[in-house]
Amino acid sequence: WKGGITSENERLRKSIKFSLWRESVFARDNWTCQKCKNDKGGNLHPHHIKNFSDFPELRFAIDNGITFCKECHGKFHKKYGTYHNDYNQIKKFLDDEITK
Repeated sequence: WKGGITSENERLRKSIKFSLWRESVFARDNWTCQKCKNDKGGNLHPHHIKNFSDFPELRFAIDNGITFCKECHGKFHKKYGTYHNDYNQIKKFLDDEITK
């Protein structure tokens, strides 16, 4: 506990603006993982193409988001890490054959 101080990152990710961004990304992607095409409710994760922390001006840009399921989101970050991600990594990840 930090004396009631919420980090800027946590505050933004719990904001209405983030919720609207998340819902807009999911709707644009037809509520479907763009990697494996899973469309099970409650299993979807919004992913920032250019990192949330590195590109504050793109945090709520809908074209800076993509829908992944929980499993594919984990696979993406396992392969490419959690920092300095970009569009080329997304493209390569989507083009890679799905391995379960």
